[in-house]
Amino acid sequence: MQPENQSKKKYSLLWSLTLSLAGFLFILFSLNLYQYFRVKSDVASTLLQGINEKELGELRSFFNNIGDKLNIVRDWGKNGVIDSEDIVSLNKKLFPLIEHQELVSGVLLADNSGREYFLRQKEDGWLTRITLPGPDGNRAVYKSWQDPEQGRDLRQAQTDYDPRKRPWFHRSQQTNEVYWTSLYTFFESREKGVTASVSWDSPENKNNFFVFGIDISLKGIQKLMRLKRKNTTGIMFLVNPSGNSILPGLTAGSSDTAIDYTEVLSTLVEQWKVSEHPVQETITFSYQNRQWLGSLQPLVQNNSVFWIGVTVPERELLAELNQTLLRLDLTDVLVATAGGMLLLFFIWKNGGFRPRRHVVDPLIRLHQLINQGEGAKVEFKSTVRTNLKSGKKGKEIELAWLKAVVAFLNADGGALLLGVEDSGRIGGLEVDAFENGDRCLLHIKNLINQHIGAEFSGFINITLLTSEDKEVVMVEVNRAGQPVFLKIGKNEEFYIRSGPSSVKLSPSQMISYVLQNG
Repeated sequence: MQPENQSKKKYSLLWSLTLSLAGFLFILFSLNLYQYFRVKSDVASTLLQGINEKELGELRSFFNNIGDKLNIVRDWGKNGVIDSEDIVSLNKKLFPLIEHQELVSGVLLADNSGREYFLRQKEDGWLTRITLPGPDGNRAVYKSWQDPEQGRDLRQAQTDYDPRKRPWFHRSQQTNEVYWTSLYTFFESREKGVTASVSWDSPENKNNFFVFGIDISLKGIQKLMRLKRKNTTGIMFLVNPSGNSILPGLTAGSSDTAIDYTEVLSTLVEQWKVSEHPVQETITFSYQNRQWLGSLQPLVQNNSVFWIGVTVPERELLAELNQTLLRLDLTDVLVATAGGMLLLFFIWKNGGFRPRRHVVDPLIRLHQLINQGEGAKVEFKSTVRTNLKSGKKGKEIELAWLKAVVAFLNADGGALLLGVEDSGRIGGLEVDAFENGDRCLLHIKNLINQHIGAEFSGFINITLLTSEDKEVVMVEVNRAGQPVFLKIGKNEEFYIRSGPSSVKLSPSQMISYVLQNG
């Protein structure tokens, strides 16, 4: 009987251990599942904001460029460089300003007497329309031009057109203000669009003033409003909250014809209005039993009539990361196995156990940082030591990213991604030609010890990751809490973060910074 009892005890112990291991795995899986549902909204929101910034960059750049052109012309006017009656002189200045600008429908220069110069580029040259006020009404003089000095009369006609009655003719109250119209129909082309304009007082007669405007066609804006993500059902759009008008951009080629984008955008904008027009805040809504995310921001920073937004189904945002977020990694399995073997002991002694805290996978952090884009706490560098222009190893390349590490240590921390291009594309570290990943990590650590100091290694975490079959080094840096210097030969330099840049401070500036942030 004794061997049989012993066998039963062993079987009972094995059964208890199996149940304990199964229970531990179940709890661990449940924790991972809970963690997934808890963080997925945050991850999706982060990805959406990354798309928002990345996709809207071209549009924002275009409108910033329009503002720059307007300010250039206003400076010319203030300094008396513009002669509104010298057509050839105006041509020479304004032809280059809008040449090959497909989104620009035309430019206009008018004064408070009603005289106007209008310029438009056509396929076979240029067209000007000069509006001349007179006692018997206004007269429009049309000319075509092959170059600024060679003009040919087309026609003249009486007209009831008066530039002073057009939406863009606005006298700004502030010196540097750019005025934006609502959506309206252009006089000459009859196409819809918006106009940005600036004004200035005549340097010769303060009772006279000029207004200069640039027409931007709606079709041109729509061309820019196209998501570059392939096969997505997401869409960019333009909205005028006061006029209740919504303009969807061009889709990215999705084959899902069941989506009524008018209804999608109306639902999002209505919820956005109820939330009192938040800027870049993620709005969550449902359409056709699917969760969608969207966010909006002003098209231009000051006096913006229009808001630009993007909306994408949450499922699409998380498609690439779902597998990673739900995966039990090798560490989890090892912990689960060891925990199962120890669980019975904890049950006997304490009646329970404490599950391991879930740690966000480094690959997820990598993609979050890439989608976040470069800024005060994120910097991308294409290589560790190779100058891409010359194809050779360069000390200046190593010092460039070491400056960022020092700046993060002196500021609020941050992350440096080596092997990621400025655009956010993963290029990898193949060009650096390290023998293997361990050699690469050792080289990075040696550089940090040499130029920053081994005493700060506790504030720096270095991880080698593989994404899209390419290697990336993620250097995560915490604030050091004490001044950190970059040692270059016998010199020591102090850096901090200012926006997306690492800024070198002079000794006096450094002392002031340390005193204020110590």
